[in-house]
Amino acid sequence: MRNHAQVAWFETNGIRVARVAVDCLNVDVMVRFWSAALGYEVSRRDDGAILRHPAGAGPKLLLRPGAKRNAGRNRLHLDLYAVDAERVIGWLSTLGARRVSRYDDDGESGYVLKDPEGNEFRVMTVGPAGFARPFV
Repeated sequence: MRNHAQVAWFETNGIRVARVAVDCLNVDVMVRFWSAALGYEVSRRDDGAILRHPAGAGPKLLLRPGAKRNAGRNRLHLDLYAVDAERVIGWLSTLGARRVSRYDDDGESGYVLKDPEGNEFRVMTVGPAGFARPFV
C-alpha cells in the first residue's frame, strides 16, 4: 500500500475526475441538450447548472456562462461510450447535435459531433461490455 488511504480499484493515486466545467454562451440551451443527451439530473445555481448522473456515477458536468466562442479546436471534449453509436448519434441529432466526421484512432473508432454551441464531442461504440466496468 502506498502512502495514502486505500481507494476503489478504478481510482488512481487517490484522485478521480469529479466535475468537468464547460463555459457556455447560452446555459439554458446547453442544459436542455446535455441533460436530455445524458439523462442527467439538473441542479441550478447562480453561476449556471450542475448535471449529475441519477445514481451519482461518474463526473458531474458544470455548465456555466462563459467566454466567446473559440474558432479553433476545443481544448477539452467529452468522449461518450455507447452500446450502439449509430443509433445514439441519430438520436442526439434530434436534440441539436451535428455530425462532423467519423474517426479511427489508436484502435478506437466512432464519430465526432458538435453540440448546439459548436463544442466537439465524440461518440464511440463499446457495446454492453463497456458499461460493465467504470471508466475503462
